[in-house]
Amino acid sequence: MWLIDVLRRIKLAGVLFLTIIAIGTVGFSYFGHGQWLNAFYMTTLTLTTIGFHEVIDLSHSPAGRIFTVFIAFSGVGIFTYFVSNVAALFIEGDIRRSFYKRKMEKKISKMEDHYIVCGLGRVGRTIAEELAITKRDLVLADVAQENLEDLPEELANTPWLVGDCTDEEFLEHLSIGSAKGIFICTREDNTNLVICLTARQLSSKIKIVVRSKDIHLSNKLKRAGADNIISPNHIGGIRMASEMMHPSVTSFLDDMTRNASISMRIEEIAIGEDYSGKCISDLKLGQYEHTLLLAVREDGAYDYIPVQNRELKKGSQLILMTTPENRQAIEERIS
Repeated sequence: MWLIDVLRRIKLAGVLFLTIIAIGTVGFSYFGHGQWLNAFYMTTLTLTTIGFHEVIDLSHSPAGRIFTVFIAFSGVGIFTYFVSNVAALFIEGDIRRSFYKRKMEKKISKMEDHYIVCGLGRVGRTIAEELAITKRDLVLADVAQENLEDLPEELANTPWLVGDCTDEEFLEHLSIGSAKGIFICTREDNTNLVICLTARQLSSKIKIVVRSKDIHLSNKLKRAGADNIISPNHIGGIRMASEMMHPSVTSFLDDMTRNASISMRIEEIAIGEDYSGKCISDLKLGQYEHTLLLAVREDGAYDYIPVQNRELKKGSQLILMTTPENRQAIEERIS
């Protein structure tokens, strides 16, 4: 990271500068027969190029004059290196941020069917990691830049922008008009309510999922345009109860999503025009390893473990247990 590199150079320059001050003080003290204060003063005058006069007389010491030249050249060079790196810490940072912002705005403007995550706290970061693991395109946004730095490896190449998600113009920079969904998960319920209302005004088709600490705000969020409201406290309570009553089920679901060798997910894939009127057997799902068809959803009803000769139609939803890679391949073929 550029910041670490600049700080390393500043630290190196500082150590070298203090070293040359120490060398100069010891050297001039030698030529001045133990005048330590004058030696330090002489070193300072030489390094800063003020050059009032020689407080330690070197007119009869060629070696002392040569030593002064050495201190002058090396000290000025090191001091210049130190100052330039301090300036780079501020100037280069601003330039890099401006360049990155323009680059990301251009990249995001070309994105379609992506997901927007507003608020990169613990909840938002977990959502973003899950989207990245399951190979969904996403954009990250937060009002605080520190929340968008030092992202985990899964999110290293994910575009992000710093800004206020309650602002219409900023949401447009996130290409909300062409986005598939938006996750609103800041820490404040009132902020989430305003973002939800603004997002719905900008896009009537986008799916909105909102975090809410207070489950009683659900009706207000629904009226503001939210499709789903999630309360982490409520979900956490249900999860704790599940751990107590049927731990094997929760352990199975955890292992399915966290297994290092095979990352499994429950996915839904819509049937496209090309497969409308065809049967499940025509999908040839058997060619995809680690893929299991659990149900078909049509007109709000579920057909669990459907038979192979079941006819499909456009818009039917397949509920599958599969890997992120297989989900992509199946989706590209039949959607």
